[in-house]
Amino acid sequence: MIWDDEKWKGLVGELVQMESPSGFSEGIEQVQERIVNELSGLDLQHRFHRTENGPILEIFREVEGKKGALLLGHADTVWPLGTLDQMPFREEGNRLYGPGVLDMKAGLVVGTAAVQDLTATTPFCWLITPDEETGSEASRRIIQKRARQASATFVFEPGGGDGSLKIGRSGVGAYRMAILGRESHAGLEPEQGASAIRELAQQILWLHSLENRVLGTTINVGVVEGGIRPNVVAGSAQALIDIRVRTQKERDRIEQLLSAPPQFDSRVRTEYHGSFSRPPMDHDSRAQVWFRLAAEIWERISGLALSGINVGGASDGNFTAKLSPTLDGLGAVGQGAHARHEHVVWDFMKWRYALVKELMEQAEEDEKDEDLRINWT
Repeated sequence: MIWDDEKWKGLVGELVQMESPSGFSEGIEQVQERIVNELSGLDLQHRFHRTENGPILEIFREVEGKKGALLLGHADTVWPLGTLDQMPFREEGNRLYGPGVLDMKAGLVVGTAAVQDLTATTPFCWLITPDEETGSEASRRIIQKRARQASATFVFEPGGGDGSLKIGRSGVGAYRMAILGRESHAGLEPEQGASAIRELAQQILWLHSLENRVLGTTINVGVVEGGIRPNVVAGSAQALIDIRVRTQKERDRIEQLLSAPPQFDSRVRTEYHGSFSRPPMDHDSRAQVWFRLAAEIWERISGLALSGINVGGASDGNFTAKLSPTLDGLGAVGQGAHARHEHVVWDFMKWRYALVKELMEQAEEDEKDEDLRINWT
């Protein structure tokens, strides 16, 4: 197939104008059905897995005795219904703008074009999920299961602004700090009180002392609440915390410290509740082999060098990196994911399609061990 700019640009526009915020099953399924329709007539199978967060679409081709690539994409976006009224889909020069165009409606089009042009004997599995932007709670299990069965995993998250792939992603922890103090009248008997808010302030300073920017560990206290009135010593307080780590060692360190935090006021009890929802994504030796292959292909088709970057944001690649060699950031190239200026640089699209197609064909693997053969059920 020869790349058809107008055809695929039109599909990007269609998908962007199908608003599909996380939790809006109707819009998510509309996006998924449009991709199924685009691939109709090919020797492929598909099915929907119904979840409380919306449907997971699985498109696949099974070839006996061969493993194949796992493709990961998501139909949900961060943009609420009605955003198109303020951020309409539009084309300006070589850029396409609109809510979700970069993350990741155009990435879904990269995958669709590559799958449409595969040889008829190339096995693969493509999961298009409904809840990546909210943590992939309903999708994680099937993502991990399919990753164990794949020879490699390719993720259609946006690449870097220069086309680079994302070779490292932070693990993500979500915690709630809960503090129980003792209330008293702030004017009459302040000494009888034990301020949960004062403890909260000291805990926040302690938390930020745990950061290690050199190793990529960041801690952000994003929401705080406490007390009932200005003239009452606060009896309770809480904070919501986002934690990012680049390595398993740093994750272990943070988890251990939060399990036994300091108590700055012995009359106050502080507890941390939560966990890491996504592990760090490391660029291990198996992924490095695939990255070198991708770099060779990219330079041949685009004339550009391919670099790898580490980022703080997470993706479903965090779940697969330990289970299958994973390349992330194979989707569209642009800037402004989750921002009002979100856009795709169209010139990269044909190169991304060609790169993904060739990687998928390289992911075919004769399988000698009967127990390791793909089981799509």
